[in-house]
Amino acid sequence: MQKKRVSIKEVAEHAGVSAATVSLVLNDKGSISDKTRKQVRKSAKELGFILNKSASRLRSGQSLLIGLVVNDISNPFFAELSANVETEAANAGYLSVIASTQDNVETQKFVIETMIGQGVAGLIISSATGSDEADFEVIRKHGIPYVLCVRELPGYAADFIGFDNFQAGVMAGEHILDRGYRDIAFVGGFADNTNRISRREGVKYAMRRRDPDLALVRDLVGPATRQYGHDATLELLAQSPDTSAIVCINDYVAIGAYAALKEKGREVGADVAVIGFDNVPESAAWNPPLTTVELFPRSIGSRAAKALVEKIRDNQRPPERIYLAPKLVVRDSA
Repeated sequence: MQKKRVSIKEVAEHAGVSAATVSLVLNDKGSISDKTRKQVRKSAKELGFILNKSASRLRSGQSLLIGLVVNDISNPFFAELSANVETEAANAGYLSVIASTQDNVETQKFVIETMIGQGVAGLIISSATGSDEADFEVIRKHGIPYVLCVRELPGYAADFIGFDNFQAGVMAGEHILDRGYRDIAFVGGFADNTNRISRREGVKYAMRRRDPDLALVRDLVGPATRQYGHDATLELLAQSPDTSAIVCINDYVAIGAYAALKEKGREVGADVAVIGFDNVPESAAWNPPLTTVELFPRSIGSRAAKALVEKIRDNQRPPERIYLAPKLVVRDSA
């Protein structure tokens, strides 16, 4: 038999106060003395009372759910980002709901519409490759506050928290060139991915500035996944065997490149340099440790959650764009 839910009335009787006082205490409202607050919370705990947030939301018209939409939750970068969104949301009194789009615009549409249907107070979105303004019209139509992160839509008037991808690419390119590598390939990411475009252009800019005749040996376009990193590197070694350095769109692709090089008897850092972007925690433990560009996913998660909470509280606040400065982390792979 299902146990009966403890009511506010029962908590009130146990604490010796009115039901209205219990409601105010549990919803952190009203001018209630500390002594009474402690007594009410003690009674609620002893009775096993759980506040029905759904009922509270229906009465107040306010939701305590925040939706987080990311490209691939299996990617350690987004796992790091999500962890801090959850923490910041909880600190502000919100529960975060996370969904992955697998970098697909149609899946993204379904996820966003479903979250709106579930009554989220706001959304944090790392947009799928190929997204445009029309993909977020449903959010604006429903008046839902939202913040974009990681992937920017150029010229789009929305709050954005991310990083300077072009500068990150310049850092990677200059480091590779400083180490004496010239036969450089760029691997991973779809052609219309704004992060890929900026990072690749940053690498190419560094190369042209060093030598106007320098150009990428190969520019391999595909999913930003470990499997693609592996397959693309095998293709690269077969068609451009003199490649001396591989710049990967992210650390996830880089670990795939490691596996392919090992299969072919090539030593990372000695035979072929590999550099990534993100600086996921695992990258420091790889053999050899990965040289990468730190893009601070936890900081982005925290800033995005804080920005969304501010937007929820004041949806008329003008959009702001925040770009975190990347940082080169030099290890043994390049």
